[in-house]
Amino acid sequence: MLTGNRSHSKRILLPLLLFVLLMALAPTALAQEKSFHWTQWDIDIVLQPDGTLAVTETQTLDFAGAPFTFGFRSIPVGRAGNNDGIRDVSVREGDLVYRESSSNAPGTFEVLDQGGETRINWYFEPALGQNTYTFSYIVDGAVRLGTEDEGSGDQIFWTVIPSNAPARIDSSRTTITLPEGIYPQRYTGTDDYLVEAYLNDVATSDVQIAVSQDERTITYETLRALMPGQNLDVRVQFPHGLLLTPTPAWQAAEQRDDVVGLGVLALSLLLMVGGPLGVLLLWYLRGRDPQLGIVVPDYVSEPPDALPPAMVGALVDEKVDMQDIVSTLVDLAHRGYLTMEEKEKRGYEYTRTAKPDTDLRAYERTFLTRVFRGEETRSLSSLQNKFYSAIPELRRQIDEAIVAEGLLPRAPQSVRTGYMVLAAVVLVLGVASLFMMGIFLGNNAGLACFPMLAIVGTAIALFIAARHMPRKTAKGAEAAAKWRAFKTYLKNIKQYADIEQSGDIFDKYLAYAIAFGLERSFINTFSQSPTTPIPPWYVPFPTMGHPMGGGMGPVVMGGPRPGGGGGTSGGGLPTLGDMSGGLTGGLAGMSAGLTRMLNNASSTMRSTPPPANAGSTGRFGGGGGFSGGFSGGFSGGSSGGGGSAGFG
Repeated sequence: MLTGNRSHSKRILLPLLLFVLLMALAPTALAQEKSFHWTQWDIDIVLQPDGTLAVTETQTLDFAGAPFTFGFRSIPVGRAGNNDGIRDVSVREGDLVYRESSSNAPGTFEVLDQGGETRINWYFEPALGQNTYTFSYIVDGAVRLGTEDEGSGDQIFWTVIPSNAPARIDSSRTTITLPEGIYPQRYTGTDDYLVEAYLNDVATSDVQIAVSQDERTITYETLRALMPGQNLDVRVQFPHGLLLTPTPAWQAAEQRDDVVGLGVLALSLLLMVGGPLGVLLLWYLRGRDPQLGIVVPDYVSEPPDALPPAMVGALVDEKVDMQDIVSTLVDLAHRGYLTMEEKEKRGYEYTRTAKPDTDLRAYERTFLTRVFRGEETRSLSSLQNKFYSAIPELRRQIDEAIVAEGLLPRAPQSVRTGYMVLAAVVLVLGVASLFMMGIFLGNNAGLACFPMLAIVGTAIALFIAARHMPRKTAKGAEAAAKWRAFKTYLKNIKQYADIEQSGDIFDKYLAYAIAFGLERSFINTFSQSPTTPIPPWYVPFPTMGHPMGGGMGPVVMGGPRPGGGGGTSGGGLPTLGDMSGGLTGGLAGMSAGLTRMLNNASSTMRSTPPPANAGSTGRFGGGGGFSGGFSGGFSGGSSGGGGSAGFG
């Protein structure tokens, strides 16, 4: 009986002891879970006169749970990182300077070349709470060199916070210091510097950018915490040629890749005579515009017919450019179908008027539909990465409208496509001839490359000629000649017109100037005339009913805004001269705001969402656009740096 009681007691005590043991160990287990985040991650980049970057990263972290004993930072190099390598690495913790060693002992660091990236591992005594680590390194060849072309420049484009940082970053400050005599470029015609910050490859306002008074130091400071998965890039462009440094190896490799195709084409053209001459003859017979023998004046001071600007631009150069589409925006505003208003922080808002669209062409109705999407008011920023899907349809409808007018026999793009298909067939035949001639020639099979190259050369010539093969009808050739004379008038309007007495021309012909690619000089010319009325469809910021600096007091908008009627610049409208006393920045401020709106409209309307797996390549300069842009911009290229970071 006593033995049974003891067995029963053991059965009760054993689970109880296990429960007590688990409860005792649970806090210890929980305490061993590691976590950390960055309270501050600062990056100081100093551009050296030899083109290298001296980079210092200062990371302040908050460790919790079990102690941490090491950290790492990896940086892509070569073509992957847009630089020629990392060297002269040093690591310190406060006053303690780490030594380079592969022992993994506290107070040491090691630099590993992992094929395409350099990894820095550093080891420290078990640490909890707040700790600060600083490491420095030199980056070779990290400056992308520009060209001698106008608007081009050298640039630093660096990923300072990688997207795979595994924890939150509360705050980050990046400084870029330029050498004496080197300064950031500005957007053409503005006081805005060519400096930018990007979060996840998109320009952001969550980073405050400041340029020092001597223009040598650019500071980028985050205004909110960065979460895991967000990468931060910084960019600054300065005039080409101020930095005397050779082209980086990675960039030279890019350039060599670009010219290889051109070299092959040049060699093929040297071996070919008959093929290219045949293509030239084909263009002469089938692609050249009719020669009418009519005499057209050097210039005409009025539009030769009622063709809208977008159709005029597409007729003259036989392609629908982005400038043709943006000219539709201004043309519809001038005709009273919408208004534009500049908002704070350089935002813009479009408002649909009550004027019905029943008398519009198909592409004009499509344009209004895709801009407003059934709403009365839309901000320009709301079209970002959305409007681009309407561009193919607009191009097709503009081409169809030109054909319907009898100005072109076929849509230019369909003509180009047909000849490009023919070129592709010839190219396939050229490649096939390599194998067939190789069998036929036997031991001299190597000579088979010559006939193959001749055929391929002809195919290339066809590809080149395809863009020039659309031809106009006799009616279209005559209309294009007259419109080119009108373009000459707009281009040299100071010579042909009294600007002081022709203020209404600005609103009437601005859309045509955009379609011709003359918008910059056209706006600048009329902004210098105090009698030029402000277009009634455009409201600059600050708004017209408020005092805006100077001694003039409030400026009141007189005259109707576009509504049911056409957008004429009626009596009572303030002029650009009136604005000089009221608008911040005077004439230049108003014209710069309008120019900036048009430039932003072009870039926003053609912007596309970045591919899911894309890096930072292709953020600039893609997809055609205006002839040189409204206000200049960055040269092309993708960011360097990046990589990853972590602790354990």
